[in-house]
Amino acid sequence: MVAVDNANRTGNYAVLHALCAPEFQRQTTVDELASTFAKLRENRVDIGRALLLNPSYHIPPQINDQGYLRLRGGFESRPQAVRFDILFAPVNGGWRIAALSVAEMDST
Repeated sequence: MVAVDNANRTGNYAVLHALCAPEFQRQTTVDELASTFAKLRENRVDIGRALLLNPSYHIPPQINDQGYLRLRGGFESRPQAVRFDILFAPVNGGWRIAALSVAEMDST
């Protein structure tokens, strides 16, 4: 989430792309990442502010049958919440982003 916030603030998605799993990097370019997050950037969604809150998980963090770690939840700030769904792939003893969705939504 910090990498998404930094990319949105600077307009430079190269570091976020570098943090992704090799398969994700092959399938998605830096420019495609920038396009994906254009609305958050244009709306100046402050993900950094959201990170000061503890996330709530809509499903418990879990490792699926393929060995991927999934985190799905949000930072429930008012009036807008930041929601995320992130899939991490095991790569060389660590975790790298395999899929990423971040959106601003009305708090419920």
